[in-house]
Amino acid sequence: MSIRRLGPQDAEAFRALRLEALEEAPDAFGEDLEQARQKTDLDYANRLEMGDNFGAFAGGELVGILLYMREEGPKIGHRAFVMSVYLQPAHRGSGLASALLGAAVALAAETGVGQVELYVSSAAPRARAFYLREGFAEVGRSPRALCVNGCYHDELHMLRLLDPLEGGGAGG
Repeated sequence: MSIRRLGPQDAEAFRALRLEALEEAPDAFGEDLEQARQKTDLDYANRLEMGDNFGAFAGGELVGILLYMREEGPKIGHRAFVMSVYLQPAHRGSGLASALLGAAVALAAETGVGQVELYVSSAAPRARAFYLREGFAEVGRSPRALCVNGCYHDELHMLRLLDPLEGGGAGG
């Protein structure tokens, strides 16, 4: 098992795993499966060129994904986001999810990011518990952020600080 950054050459495998994630857990993601199916491998290759994205591999096969995006600019460059995390069910509990997240957090720390943020659906309590174990804290909630088949789900905003707070709190 290994973790590495994904590039455009991984677009076909990434697309297949992303579609699997949207089919298996539609309540956990903001993207719609039918819209995702309309995208080409080139669309997915372009997505992989945005940000630093990680894949978990078992036996040479892509079995997990994590998309990472750092904000740019002097006022928001201390923030990075983890998105679209998915690990095939057969590999859950193997440590690969922690390794994927660890790779993103290590990159954030190496590049001077002060906080890593993510959103998790209230329909994914196992994911929320995982992020809590990994040092994230719930800092907000967007009620009814997702509507899947007429059912609303909140999105929980979670945050992990990588450096001590400087410059004061809100409004700093």
